[in-house]
Parts: sequence; structure tokens; C-alpha cells
Amino acid sequence: MEFTTDLPAMTATETSRAVRARHLSPVEVIRAAIDVIERRNPTLNAVTYKGYDDALCHARKLEAALMRGEDIGLLAGVPTLMKDLFGHKPGWPATLGSLSALTDNLASEWSTFPARIEAAGGIVIGQTNSPAFGFRGTTDNKTFGPTRNPFDLSRNAGGSSGGSAAAVADGLVPLAGATDGGGSIRIPASWSGVVGFQPSVGRVPFLNRPNAFGPGFFLYEGPITRTVADCALAMTALQGYHPGDPGSLREQVDFLGAMAAGVRGKRIGFTPDYGIFPVDTCVAEVVAHSAAVFESLGASVHPVKLDIPFDQSELSDMWCRGTAIGIHQSMNQLAARGIDLRTACPDELPSAMMRWVDLVPHLTIDDLPRDHAMRTTVFDRFRAAFDNLDFIVAPTVACLPVTNSADGETQGPRDINGTAVDPLIGWCMTYFTNFTGNPSASVPAGLSNGLPVGMLVMGRPHDDAGVMAAIAAFEQAQPWSGIYALTAGRDL
Repeated sequence: MEFTTDLPAMTATETSRAVRARHLSPVEVIRAAIDVIERRNPTLNAVTYKGYDDALCHARKLEAALMRGEDIGLLAGVPTLMKDLFGHKPGWPATLGSLSALTDNLASEWSTFPARIEAAGGIVIGQTNSPAFGFRGTTDNKTFGPTRNPFDLSRNAGGSSGGSAAAVADGLVPLAGATDGGGSIRIPASWSGVVGFQPSVGRVPFLNRPNAFGPGFFLYEGPITRTVADCALAMTALQGYHPGDPGSLREQVDFLGAMAAGVRGKRIGFTPDYGIFPVDTCVAEVVAHSAAVFESLGASVHPVKLDIPFDQSELSDMWCRGTAIGIHQSMNQLAARGIDLRTACPDELPSAMMRWVDLVPHLTIDDLPRDHAMRTTVFDRFRAAFDNLDFIVAPTVACLPVTNSADGETQGPRDINGTAVDPLIGWCMTYFTNFTGNPSASVPAGLSNGLPVGMLVMGRPHDDAGVMAAIAAFEQAQPWSGIYALTAGRDL
């Protein structure tokens, strides 16, 4: 077989179609992807583990099966990357965000993304950068440093799935895996100018162990892509019941079919700030302009008032407490196995994260019910809004990408428009769906000062098909593919 086109520029949809038709060789596709990573990743710092030998071995097996006339799957030969945080592939390191003490901590079981992507014919060729334990909306760590934004290498790609988002935006692969405990699929999708799809709770099984119930918030796995079609293709492969997730859904969604459904007759609520966030003016203007596009597609767009009775700082503190409980538990479990992170790599545990983790033993019996009551109130406000709406549209995050620091601890802004925000998560307007379980997606809404701005589309509970239909309609009306000429031409 010979490849006949510019492989790095091909979408996952185009690649799988060409491979299935025997116009492309899986081996040559993977070799081309490896070449792109070797040329572009040194300045991007998105890929932290290279599983090239495994990927080429898998590609050869797929090619042999293809030549025997076998169906090699929906994602035939598509090169992908997986996030090195709560993602596991047997024999590959599981470092919880590049902690050096876990370099030899090799996974023995599969997490959902690599297992189902490879079952569908995709090929995972490496792992992507993330911060320790994913405890912030940026990607940086002491081991590898920051993942740089392909639109401006001095800035951060977002987090905690920043390595995956930057790799897709920069054309290293057309599809990468991400996890999301407070916005980690959608935050870097916004800052890196790509599509990040966070499904309904249970749509893609989250096989978190040893605690199958997570830190108290909903956790997700999902895809990051350049196009909605690739997102729908990936979600088709990723969805489906698994007995290891107590909330796993049996229902199958026609994601590919949903792309043609449109939004005519739908009611969309627009909020620039949910009534509680300070938002950079340039971000608010870009998203407000893009939200109005839905009117031209036959939907009606209305201002929505959520009446959330909490300050954004109260909610971000609540998220930090809940997430810190899970990290505290994980650190204790590792210590019981003889890996005490506090002594093995203390300098790699971000001080801002450890401030919250060290508070966990001092929480009282009243703290958790109080936080659950806050979360319940948020859930009720969104439930009431969706009684009269099909979607809620808002900025994904409240600011443009921040400049990388040199200490391995890049954080977000400390204030926006003169209002203080938590630099870890307070500027991320994404964690609501981790409280409620609703599906949502971030799509590129436009550029401001040459930097991407993301728009979040949130749907009713379990209406993943509706969210896919909405973002597909938006992409058709306001396509963003032209922005990738900026990343393609960046300085190497």
C-alpha cells in the first residue's frame, strides 16, 4: 500500500475511511504520525511517553487483518494519544501526572479510552502531559514542564488534559483522550482551539480504582478532536455499558446520525457568566457573537438566569475540598504500597495542591454534608433552567491563555476584572457539569488577539445526541478549520 495524501492534515474520519478502503497502510499512517511528533513535540511538550514499538506492532497486526479481508473497525488505523492521568494501558507507566516516583508504576489493566479506541481499530502511540493529580486548569509539572499553547508557545495549553489538546491542535494526531473532574476535557479544548466532548455521566465508563465512586464529583473520559465528525466517531467507539462503573449506561446513542439533526426549534439559554463569574471582556464578546449564530440556524436564544446563591469562590473552594479528598486517599494508598510521595518526590507535589490535601484530615463530619447541599442546590438551579431550555451556552473559561511560568507550577489568573479568583480552578466555568452529570462540549468560538476562545454547549441530562447536533450545526455555520493554519506555521 502507498499513502497518497498529506497524512498529518487528515482527520480521523478521513484516515479510517482511507485505511478501510486500502488506500492507506496502517503502518505508514503510524510512521507518519511518529515523524510528526518527533518534529513538532520538542517545542510543544505535549507527548511525555512514546509507545512507538507497541504502536507499530499493533499497526502491523491491523494491516495483516485488513489484507485478509477482515473488518478492522470504525477507527481503522487512526493514530491517537492518551492522557497520563487515570488512563491505563497494560505495561505503560501510570504516573498520575508525571510524578517521577511513579515512573516504574506500570499499569496492569486497561482504562476505557485506550481499550475501546484500540478495539475499534485506533492505535495509541503515546501518552500526553498533565499536572500532578490534575489539580488545576493548566498543564505543567516539575518533571516535564509546561505544555505550550500551539497558538503562542509562551502561553499554556490549558489543563489538565493540556497535552492531549495541544497535540490535536498542533496536528500531531487527529484524536486524543482526556479525563475530566472539573473541566479537564473542556478547559484545554477552549485554550487550544479544539473540540472537547464531556459526555453524560455513565455514557463512557469511568473505571476509577480503588474508589469506583470517585471524589464525590462526576468524573468523565472523552475525546479531543479538531472536527465534530471526528468527535462523533470517537464517541461511537467509546460509549457503552461496563459493569465496572456503577453508573454506566446501557443506552446507545447515534452520535454520527445526530450530526444532521440541527437545532431548528430548539430553545437555547445564553449566559455570559452564570451570574457569578468575572469574565474577560474579550472572551465574553467572542462567545456572545457566536451564541447568536444559533438564531440563524432556526433556534431561539434567550438570556438565562440561574440564580445560583453562591459566590464563585465558595464553589471553587468546594471543588478543591472534594478533589483533595480523592488525592489524599490516593496518596495514602500509594504509601501503603511503599510509595510515599511526600518523601519520594516532595518537590513535585504542587504547594497549592498540598495546601488543600493537608486540610483533608481536619475536615469535620459536617463539612461533607454541607458541600453536598451546595452541590444539590446547583443541581436544582440547572434542572429548573432546563425545564424550559434545550441547551445552555456560555464561555468555557473566563480568560485567555496565561503565560507559562518557569517553576513547574503555572496557574491561572488570580483576579479577573478586579475580582479575585482561585488561580487553580476559579476562572474555569466548567465544573458545574461535574456537579450535575449533564453532557457538554467546548468548541472554538473564535480568536481574540490571535488566541482561541471556547464556547461551552451544555445539554439536558443524557442528551448527548442533542449536544452533538448543536455543535455540528454550529461548526457548519461558523467553521473553524482555518485557525489551524496558524499552528501549522508556528516556529519549530
